[in-house]
Amino acid sequence: MSRTRPDPGPRRPPELPSLLLPATPSALAGMASAILNAALRVAIIPVFVTPVFDNVFGGNDLSMMPRILATAGAVAVGGALALLAQDALLGRAAAEVASTWRAELYRRLLRRAPGSLPGTSGGLASRVLTDLREIETYFHFGLGSLVAETATLVAIFAYLFYTNATASLMLLVLGLPTMFVLRWVGRGLEGLAERSQAGTESLGRHLQEGLRHHETVRAFNAEAMMLERFRPENLRTSRAMAQRSLVSGAQVPIAQVLLFAAVGLLVAILAGSVSRGGMTAGEVVSYVTLVALLTTPAQLLPKGYAMLRQARSADKRLRTLAEVPEPRTRRPGPTRPVRGTGLEVVGLDFAYDNGAPVLHDVELHLQPRGLVTITGESGSGKTTLLRLLLGFLVPRAGDVFLGGVALRTFPEHELRARISYVPQGHEVLSGKLSESLLMGRSLPEERLWRALGAVGLEPMVRGLAHGLDHELEEDGAGFSGGQRQRIALARALLTEPDVLLLDEPTSSLDTQSESELVRMLRAQAEKRLVLAVAHRPALVDAADAVYHLAAGRLAAVRPLASGEAARGG
Repeated sequence: MSRTRPDPGPRRPPELPSLLLPATPSALAGMASAILNAALRVAIIPVFVTPVFDNVFGGNDLSMMPRILATAGAVAVGGALALLAQDALLGRAAAEVASTWRAELYRRLLRRAPGSLPGTSGGLASRVLTDLREIETYFHFGLGSLVAETATLVAIFAYLFYTNATASLMLLVLGLPTMFVLRWVGRGLEGLAERSQAGTESLGRHLQEGLRHHETVRAFNAEAMMLERFRPENLRTSRAMAQRSLVSGAQVPIAQVLLFAAVGLLVAILAGSVSRGGMTAGEVVSYVTLVALLTTPAQLLPKGYAMLRQARSADKRLRTLAEVPEPRTRRPGPTRPVRGTGLEVVGLDFAYDNGAPVLHDVELHLQPRGLVTITGESGSGKTTLLRLLLGFLVPRAGDVFLGGVALRTFPEHELRARISYVPQGHEVLSGKLSESLLMGRSLPEERLWRALGAVGLEPMVRGLAHGLDHELEEDGAGFSGGQRQRIALARALLTEPDVLLLDEPTSSLDTQSESELVRMLRAQAEKRLVLAVAHRPALVDAADAVYHLAAGRLAAVRPLASGEAARGG
């Protein structure tokens, strides 16, 4: 029997690059460009201003002007090119890091056990995209500002101390309150960022729920109810974002006020130095110009710091998703030997993390062919049993065997080929019909037509304008419930599995569609074991064997006789 592609084996999650200071080539080159841009921005003052005032104006030597202008022009052009490289390289690095994180977070979430996602699909999607956008904004604009303006400060103070150490020390001391105030404001900003980001995720969850159930909302005239549920979170998120904008915007004025207070005192100190002959006029002008240039870092550093605080909040939330361990689908230990040729469930116990037992000492011995149904009240553990048979969950005790071999010893690619699944709700992906059937598998086209023929869809699909390339809408919109269920069944049959598992396959079908599906499952039961969770009588009555699950235990209502295969087999 043909199987799917080779199993790649267990995969260790790759090391994700830092979101706040990634050491990628583009990032390192971008930060180096930012430092060069800062150095050239500061250098143009002593290169141009000092010689102009001392030599051209003070010494009345106009012959030096061309050389001064040429040197200053070269420095200015170099600074502009460095700024361009900074923006381009950091923008590229931001896109690369965000792309890596999006793909890896998506992979880790997809690898989680069904039912264990830490939130709704809409909320998680909103959370990943919104938080990563916060990181991209910081990394593209905030990180460049932090590096460039910090380097500018260092370069300016180095020159200022060289020129007048006393005045520069005074300026540095006066700048300390600014740093403490900005740090205090930044802490509040980070908390507000966490609240607004969490609110955005919650709003995404509300929006997805209302739009996904749009038909039900309209049928019950429930728009007002849905809006009323949406309004409190919308208002809380709006307030958090407004407060965040206020605190973020306050950082620049605070820094400017404190800086100008320091500059006023500094001017008085410089005036005394000039009167004593300690500095030339050109040096004083350059000094004051560089002090004035400090206003640029005073404006941009608080903004970059605000972006950093907001990015740190997003970083914490994303790492919460990234560091969740992938599901353990193999339980170590010796297997209990069995000699069955079909599906054997031996002494199976299972409980979820909260400790509540779901299944206890479940025994099930089924032949390789036949139609078997499992009934039980809602919440009795029927779907949990299917997930254990699929290897999505790990039992606390006991084992499941197929052909006498424990399922936990199968490579995952072989397990997926030998046991196929049709979930409740006939889930169909958007995109080409062939993609929704193959789900990433590589199989010849005739296998697709054979599977479609087995479920009675081949004539309909051949009648479509693009056949297997027909574009499906979200959730298979445009197809009837019965047609979507058949697509899901054809997808499960593509690998010609030994066991076909179905979860409430007829729950949303009309009587005619249900009758046709039961007939198809009876035909499949002549070739393989078909095990379905069911509660509607049509499928239960057609089964070769019926089992009932209650209080965590499985009891035979109508067992399959020893050696019996499917009816008519």
